[in-house]
Amino acid sequence: MNMQKEQPTVDGYSGLNIDASETLAIQSGNCDIKMTMYETARWLALVRGVEVIDKKARQLGIDLEKEKSWIKPLALQKYVDEETAACIAEVKNLVDGDTECTIR
Repeated sequence: MNMQKEQPTVDGYSGLNIDASETLAIQSGNCDIKMTMYETARWLALVRGVEVIDKKARQLGIDLEKEKSWIKPLALQKYVDEETAACIAEVKNLVDGDTECTIR
């Protein structure tokens, strides 16, 4: 009989077996910020989504400072939702020192 206690998880990411509610202390410049692993992963997914938009705009020669029709909040929200699980895993690996961050 396996008596291991299952870790609490956030928003249906239990398949990861990662406690996404764990609080992280993040240093940004001279400021310390406390967020859960889940919140950190959501921010990571958002930044990545903006990076994807920026890369594609550069490929197409679109100036994002002048052109605002690229702003699609629902599409970006869907991207963040879909990428959150992968970002939780990456944040966990970063916390454990297993990998380098892929944000540029």
